Formats: sequence, C-alpha cells, structure tokens
Amino acid sequence: MKIRRLAVFLFLACAAAQIHAEYSRWTLFGGLNLVWNSDGDGITVIPGMLDNGDPGGLTSAPSPIAPFFGGEYRYPLKTRDLFFSPSLSFYSLQYLWDNDRPLPAEIENRTAYVPSIFMDFPFLWSREYGRFLLSAGGGPGILARYGFLDSGVDPEEKNPGDEYNAGDQVKHINAFFWDSARWLYPSIQAGAKYRLETGWGGGFTLRIAYPLANFWSTPTVPLYDSIMYMLSVTITPPARTVAPAAAAEPVTDPQTGTTPSP
Repeated sequence: MKIRRLAVFLFLACAAAQIHAEYSRWTLFGGLNLVWNSDGDGITVIPGMLDNGDPGGLTSAPSPIAPFFGGEYRYPLKTRDLFFSPSLSFYSLQYLWDNDRPLPAEIENRTAYVPSIFMDFPFLWSREYGRFLLSAGGGPGILARYGFLDSGVDPEEKNPGDEYNAGDQVKHINAFFWDSARWLYPSIQAGAKYRLETGWGGGFTLRIAYPLANFWSTPTVPLYDSIMYMLSVTITPPARTVAPAAAAEPVTDPQTGTTPSP
C-alpha cells in the first residue's frame, strides 16, 4: 500500500513539475530601438567646422536610439515547435522636415513629436534545450506613426531656409509616413530565454525590421535608410496551473458515527 501511495505521489509530482515548467503564452519586453539615419551615412559623431569655413554637422540628428516597451502572445500551431507570435512595441521620436522627407531631429531643432506603434506578426520556430529556449523567425510588420506639433513649438515658426512653417511641416511628415506603403516593415528576429527554478523565463531578443518602401518610394534614399534594430530584454511568467482536486472525504453518519458502505 505504501509503495502504491509513493508511486502515485511521484507521478503527481512529476506531472506538476512538467506543468509548472511550461511558459505562459504572454511575454513582456523592453529595450532600445536604433533607427538607422542615412542622412550623413548614419554618423554617430557630429563633425565640426569644415576646412572651407562652413559649419559642420547635420541638418538632422545622428541615428537615434529610442527606448521601447511592449508585449507578445505566442499561439502554438499544429506543426511541432512552430508558433504565431504577434507583438506590439511602443516608442517615440522627434522629427523635422528637410530634403523632402522627415528626418530625426535634435531637441533644439525638432518640429514633430511622433508616437509610434510597431505591430509585428512573425512565425517563430522554437526549440528547448534544457533550461534554454531558442527561437527564430520572421513575418510581416506594420509601423503606425502619427506626428503632433511638439510642445514649445509655435505652428507659425519658420527657420531661415525652411520651405514650410512648423505646422505645415507636421502635415507633410504625417503624409510621408502613410504614403507609398512606408508603413510596411517586415521583420526577422532571434531570441534566447533561460528558465528559472520558479518557472519564470528571462532572456534577450533581437528584431530587425526593414522598410520595403525604400525600393520604390521617392525621394530616393539608400536601401539601408530607416532600418530598425530592436534589442530587448524579455520576461515570461510561468503558465497558470490548477491544483488537482482533493480526494472527497468520507461522509460519516452523525447518529451511528460510522461510514456507510457504498
């Protein structure tokens, strides 16, 4: 009898351990998004005075790095180890209008404040090796952006040499974002996750999103312009589990103090 109870206990313990080892389908993440700016070939240090006496530097900012945060849901498909994993990422940048397109802006030159939502729809292959979970894949993505006149900027403000005032610049920036399918951003990604004893998982993911409109839109820009490199830290909770129902206690007859037989 004791051996049978021990076997049942070990079976339930193993089953519970396996259940607790499963990840939740939800993952939260946060990190940094490098948006490659081809204006000046993506330089990271603003040059100084040129030999001919002209001031150095760029009209725009160097390639900006924006903090972002978001969440992912992994839906398992019938094929083993394959998941559909839509996600949302939120970040914001500041832009100005120059050279017939929006360019990332330093704070003193900004015109528009642009909140952005990157909606990613990848298919991921995942495989677990011990405590490590590796995944890779890709899919279509949509970058939804809409600019607002930044705080402290007058809509009638116009810098020397600018073609439009600040209010009109914001209108042109928004029109540019949604013209020529510039919102189409397919992506690829790879990630690794480590499982803690508590069932929680932590890891890193690198996602690269590419603006397909670079191939056909005007004005013409280098093909690497506005590529997003998104490196994030991920946190995944353990799956919810339901404790097994306790065995029903025998009912005792209050008058006789005995347990009736079935």
